[in-house]
Amino acid sequence: MTAKTISSELWYQNTEVTKIREYNITSKIGSNPGKPWIVLLHGFPTCSYDWYKMWPKLEQDYQLFAFDFLGFGKSDKPYPHRYSIIEQAEITLALLAQHEISSCYIIAHDYAVSVTQEMISRVQDNRCNLHIKKIILLNGGLFPEMHRARPIQKMLLGRFGRIVNALITKNSLRKNLDQVFGPDTKLEAREIDELWRLINFNNGKRVFHLLIKYILDRREHRDRWVTHMQETSIPIKLINGPTDPVSGRHLVERYIELMPDPDTVILEGIGHYPNLEAADTVSAHTISFFQ
Repeated sequence: MTAKTISSELWYQNTEVTKIREYNITSKIGSNPGKPWIVLLHGFPTCSYDWYKMWPKLEQDYQLFAFDFLGFGKSDKPYPHRYSIIEQAEITLALLAQHEISSCYIIAHDYAVSVTQEMISRVQDNRCNLHIKKIILLNGGLFPEMHRARPIQKMLLGRFGRIVNALITKNSLRKNLDQVFGPDTKLEAREIDELWRLINFNNGKRVFHLLIKYILDRREHRDRWVTHMQETSIPIKLINGPTDPVSGRHLVERYIELMPDPDTVILEGIGHYPNLEAADTVSAHTISFFQ
């Protein structure tokens, strides 16, 4: 049975803050020391709270580590700031090193698939001391040519992004999320409330139009990231919700076309957030793959 909705206050009860560079990064560590590490990396525009449904199942056999990227959740949200995938990858690696995590599995969703691609690239270039055992990628823009940005994303990225950002409300957030979820798996009102609260924590909504620049980072680093994904010896599994209009079935087709020996799972009826829409199924695939 999928975990019931919990409050963000409960999720953040057992978190800690680590200073990375000049920024405070909020992380959550599981209670299974000595077990293999799984690092869970979240998407845009949400935060580590996205993993609350998968956490109890995975925690039975693994030591879990999740955190809020810079600009998200309860981590610092500097403004103005040039947010970038490169910076997020560097913060990720520094944070893991600070917690003495030298070897781990990774699950990455949405925004975080790009952070993970940068980390893979650094492994390939011998610029990364982290041993990544295996990776699970959930819906995300692995190939910018296949990323079908939503109208709100395009507007945020445009010249009037700051103005568009100011007009975003909880209701518009709900409508945009409804469009990328499966027909029968949309978020409950309480979950929307929690996400909206975390987005606005520390005046965070004002950085939306700055965070969205990751779309440009994907275009800039596309060839290097894809080449290193094709060359890496790290086992990768793609788990995808095909009803996602942003990076659904069409993304899987491109992945199969470009990746050697592609390992994919398609979850029919599921949209952009498999970790929230099909947490038990994704957890089962994770445990099987990571064994």
